[in-house]
Amino acid sequence: MKLRRKMLVWIVLPTLTIYVVVLGITMTRLSESARLETEQRMSRLAANYAARFDAAFRAAAAVADTTARQLTRSPVESEDAIFDILRGNVEHDPLIHGAAMAFEPGTLKPADVLYAPYVHRNGDQLAQMNITRDIYDWYRDDQWQWWHLPKKMRRGVWTAPYFDDGAGSVLMTTYATPFFNGDAFHGVTTVDIMLPNLREKIGREILGRPEFVILTDDAQYVYHPKKELIMTFIDFDGELALSRPDLVDVVRDIISGEAGVATVDGWDTPEPQSIFYAPIASTGWAFAIRLPQREVLATVRQNTITAVTALAATLALIVGCIWFISGRITRPIEKLRAKALEIAGGHLEVRVDDIHEKGEIGDLADSFNTMTADLRSHIERLASEEAARAKMERDLNLARDIQQGLLPREVPPLPGYDLAGWSQPADQTGGDYYDWQLLPNGRLAVSLADVTGHGIGPALVTAVCRAYGRASFPSQEALAVLMNRINDLLHEDLELGRFVTFVAGFLDASTHRMDLLSAGHGPLLLFTAADQRVQAFDAHGIPMGLDSDVGYGPPQVIEFAHGDMLVLMTDGFFEWANAQGEQYGVERLIDVIGASHDRAAEEIIERMVTSVRAFVGDVEQDDDLTAVVLKRTSDAHTE
Repeated sequence: MKLRRKMLVWIVLPTLTIYVVVLGITMTRLSESARLETEQRMSRLAANYAARFDAAFRAAAAVADTTARQLTRSPVESEDAIFDILRGNVEHDPLIHGAAMAFEPGTLKPADVLYAPYVHRNGDQLAQMNITRDIYDWYRDDQWQWWHLPKKMRRGVWTAPYFDDGAGSVLMTTYATPFFNGDAFHGVTTVDIMLPNLREKIGREILGRPEFVILTDDAQYVYHPKKELIMTFIDFDGELALSRPDLVDVVRDIISGEAGVATVDGWDTPEPQSIFYAPIASTGWAFAIRLPQREVLATVRQNTITAVTALAATLALIVGCIWFISGRITRPIEKLRAKALEIAGGHLEVRVDDIHEKGEIGDLADSFNTMTADLRSHIERLASEEAARAKMERDLNLARDIQQGLLPREVPPLPGYDLAGWSQPADQTGGDYYDWQLLPNGRLAVSLADVTGHGIGPALVTAVCRAYGRASFPSQEALAVLMNRINDLLHEDLELGRFVTFVAGFLDASTHRMDLLSAGHGPLLLFTAADQRVQAFDAHGIPMGLDSDVGYGPPQVIEFAHGDMLVLMTDGFFEWANAQGEQYGVERLIDVIGASHDRAAEEIIERMVTSVRAFVGDVEQDDDLTAVVLKRTSDAHTE
């Protein structure tokens, strides 16, 4: 059958037949589809709103978590310093109404004294106080969850809504997290969120007109547009269960921890309602929006009518156009088909010279005439590109060999010490390096650097940084002077936005004393044999290359006892994440170092590498790995 006749038979007749059937059911199907699409959109919207609330709660919780970590690392004993921290916490986030720091009796104050400094908003000002037994006994009374829950669980937790009579004197929920002195519980630090202000502080920014509620997992209102309902519970076994069991099922779904949508035939109004809900992950609460179905489906009806109208108009146009253009299209198409079959058979010299149509058919005919030339050109280009790629691969391998050649190959003679280093770039070349050199005064210079990024550019910077260090260290000037000089040189060389984290130390093996300075590189890990503990030190200054007027120093002094060990490594170790997105972390690295302290320096590095690779599994390395271990092994050279 000819192509034109096929077009008429295969398109027009089936289309007309199907159209008669489709037109009768289009309204119903489009309506259902649009309704589902609208519900999915609103469900995503509810999840988005819940995520924003979650982010706000997480941001507030992060203030308390940061304070707890700070108190665990560096206990604060001055009352003025405590109130300064609490005022800063309240001012940090407008959502935070108040912040407290409650200490375990017998730690900061005598055992019979309750000590809980508290700062809260009072109009446009901040007020401060101490929550003692005269206000309420938060230590012995189990109702004060903000003290008892984090103490028992030893982690941060959000409390159920409560009225803090006597302290904040407002309806609130609290995030409380413990801080420790070593492993011993020392107290909790908190942030309070005033519940009636949730809409003003957060909701109005993201929601606009729709009203929302927030429920705990036991169906207590954390937030409701009607303030008198906040803190009340939905009674599953009372009148609601008898009169509206369908609503009970909906509420149970909302607080189940899952996202979804529900439809009920009226709630407090007779018209049907749509409820969209999603969990707030950080608190375990649930967020829900309620809208009348007429609003949810307002666009559905309009879209359905528009779609049906467009369908009818399109069908009419299709029938007319097919009849008109089928004759003009089919003739040149059949000619092109014949030529295409020849090209498919491998005859690339075929040309189409007898088609003089304009537009797409004419363009297609011209394309046939240039196809063989384009194919030959493409084949030649692929061969050229393959050769260029091979050359680039050889150049990168050469660059990798050169960079690896810059790393120290031999350990200098250093009686009484064991020294090892290791580096593996993420690409052929990397942005890390380590180095050591014996200085004219007999001291050993050890350095390690991490340039932003990895690849050819950072590799060049590491070579320059190594050259500056090797040229500067033998001058026997103070370490701080040399660090400032290297920073000035790098600041002149590096483009804006690129920098180097750099750590260097000068070890005098005769006195077992090392001067150590870190420019933005941390943590620095020191194992002390006396107490079998690994300490983590932060950087002593900003990374190199950012500012020419930094002023590094004075250096940190480390006095090595027998068995003490310094471990320097780049962030590729502890920032490498597994398939679940969890980073290896510094704590795991500290555990490996502590468990391997009696091993040789080289074996310690091997265990670090083995541990992190076992943790990440099949996840590819995406950052350079570099480590140096310096360990005192004997009392040689002791004066």
